[in-house]
Order: sequence, then C-alpha cells, then structure tokens
Amino acid sequence: MKHHILTTGISLLTNFINAQHPRLSLSEALRRHKDVQKHFLADPVAASAEINSLNARTRFLAEKQPVFGVTLIYTETDEGKMVTSLLEKFLKKQGVAPLHKIQVKSLDKPAKDVTPEWAQQNVTEALNRMRQSVVAHITKLREKSPDLGIELNCTGGYKAEVAVLYALGRELGVPVYYLHDTFKVCVTLP
Repeated sequence: MKHHILTTGISLLTNFINAQHPRLSLSEALRRHKDVQKHFLADPVAASAEINSLNARTRFLAEKQPVFGVTLIYTETDEGKMVTSLLEKFLKKQGVAPLHKIQVKSLDKPAKDVTPEWAQQNVTEALNRMRQSVVAHITKLREKSPDLGIELNCTGGYKAEVAVLYALGRELGVPVYYLHDTFKVCVTLP
C-alpha cells in the first residue's frame, strides 16, 4: 500500500477564475464556493493540480477502489482551507483512505498587513513547524505500517513548502515527485 503526502495550493481557485471569470478576484472566488465546487467536479484533473498529479502518479480515477492513503498539507488561509475542504470531500468520495491533514499555521495574515519582519519570522517558524509535523506524521505512519510506501507530492503549494519537503524527503528516503507542466508526467526528483 502507498501513502501520498500532498502540498496543496490554490490552483483550484485560479483555474476556476481563469476558466469561468477572468476578471474575478481571488476573494470573490472564495465567496463562490458552490460554483468552484461545481467547476472542480466537472473535470477534477483540469481543475486541480493536486488531483492531476495524484492521478498521473496512481491512475486512481480509472480504478474502482484506490489502495492508498493521502495527507493534505495546507495553509490556514481562507484559500487553503477552502481548497483542502473540496479536495478532502472529493478524495473521500473516491474511496481514498486513510485521509489526514496537516495545517501550516501562522500564514493567515492578509498580504496588505504583512511587514518584511513579520514575514521573515513567521514564515520561517511556520515552515519549521510544518517540517516537524511531517516528520512526526511519517514516523507514525511507518510505526503503524512498516511496509507502507510513502511519497511526497510537491505539485501544489508554494515554493518554500516544496523546498523544505524536498530536503525532508531526501533525508528520510521518501520519494518526492511533481507533475511536470510541459511533459505532463510525474517526475521523481533526484
């Protein structure tokens, strides 16, 4: 059995905006939860980078019963919470289990209120806590199921998360992959 740990970003929201309402702001897209969900469910692979990459790696949408679990890493922003909620519901409906979540805390301050000093301190602390949470989670998964194959999917999320998780994957011997935009295949990072 496999377990995929996914960084989540806001592709679901930006793809909704780009496809449906190019002049819509991100904050307005957040207020259209049902419309975003409808767009997502109409074509999950096209709407979500996370589902696109997970499906490219596992082909789970073609399978009747996926045999893997997922952990979603997300920020505590309104965007992160909404996207994760939609992904979680979709994955549960597809039969993906177990399903876990790891929240990256302290990154919910609106951009207009952020000072460079606040960003330097809080982003670094948030990434350190995320790293510690993922290490503890992987340790717990391995203790529960020593033969479990764990992979890190770093297609979604923001660059700093990806960098930290890549280093962590190397340190723990966990494969790290992402969906290459041009080639449309999952690439395992060396």
